[in-house]
Amino acid sequence: MRRVLFVQQQPCIRALKYAVGLRTEPDVELGFAYRGGTLSEWYGSGDELFDRWMKLDSRPAAELRQIVDAFRPDLIHSHNLPDELTVAALGVADGRVPVVHDVHDLQSLRRTPYEDGFPEPENPLALEKHAIEGSAGLVAVSSELMEVIRTRHSPPPRTLVFPNFALRRDLPERLPARDVSGHGLPRLVYQGTLATNGGHYDLRELFAAVVESRVTLDVHAARDVPEYARMAEDVPGLTYHSPLEPTELLQVLPRYDFGWAGFNDTLNAAHLDTALPNKVFEYLGCGLPVITLGHRAIKRFVEREGLGIALESPDELDGALAGLDLPAVRQRVAEARGALTVEANIRRLTDFYDSL
Repeated sequence: MRRVLFVQQQPCIRALKYAVGLRTEPDVELGFAYRGGTLSEWYGSGDELFDRWMKLDSRPAAELRQIVDAFRPDLIHSHNLPDELTVAALGVADGRVPVVHDVHDLQSLRRTPYEDGFPEPENPLALEKHAIEGSAGLVAVSSELMEVIRTRHSPPPRTLVFPNFALRRDLPERLPARDVSGHGLPRLVYQGTLATNGGHYDLRELFAAVVESRVTLDVHAARDVPEYARMAEDVPGLTYHSPLEPTELLQVLPRYDFGWAGFNDTLNAAHLDTALPNKVFEYLGCGLPVITLGHRAIKRFVEREGLGIALESPDELDGALAGLDLPAVRQRVAEARGALTVEANIRRLTDFYDSL
């Protein structure tokens, strides 16, 4: 039996993905200690993947000690941000249980706060250092993020790069042929978080610039943002859609030609250079080549694998599409998509657990 306790401020889609993958392995028992809601409350399902759900309230460190004593995990896997729960887990485990710190957003790379509904902790950079250097193992979403961590801290000897792969179980089983009916313009889609706060999800100026090219852009918001709906009424070529359930969205995405993964780097360029977002792998899993900007990790990934294009600015879009062999790129995406899933890579994580 491998008993793993996940610890997190609020459920993250990454935890759901891990749980789906780990359930394909024999003799795994999963617990989740959380502060801000269950997977079903956030994503509509997923609670059934965990054997026990345990709430952390006003005294998370003391409550976490009780949970560890009762659940008796073989390993604790803590997601940031903030990093205070990893630090609390390290204190509770006291070297008796290995703690894995999972970094998909490094606090010291951000100029905007991490919006999770909880107060910003005091001394977040000290927490970051303690969480990274005190853990038995470190997981990061990209090689670029791991490189940055090594320049700022002294991580443990055992590390793993595990990107935000898609879930194979949720992807369309077959990809449709490209529909070239109607206006015939390349159809781009953006799915995910939107904001109006000037941060990396404030994409209003980018969207307006994209549709100045000979393309259309459909926006599927993760949560409704009325400012974008009003914008779409005034901007030709831009269409705003109300939020869909995640599994329903993945059945809709294959009707498009490209997935947009370019972000506003005004405030958080350093963070964006290390990010490999969920949407990149969901686009690819649905057969869509990815269009991004100069964000280092995404650019390196799509160019190295031949799965999309990276632009310096949206002004280059028409020229880049004119020089692209779209059928060949779509074929590469179709051939690669199965290997870019959690299920195809979960043994890398379980082997990492076993090494600890």
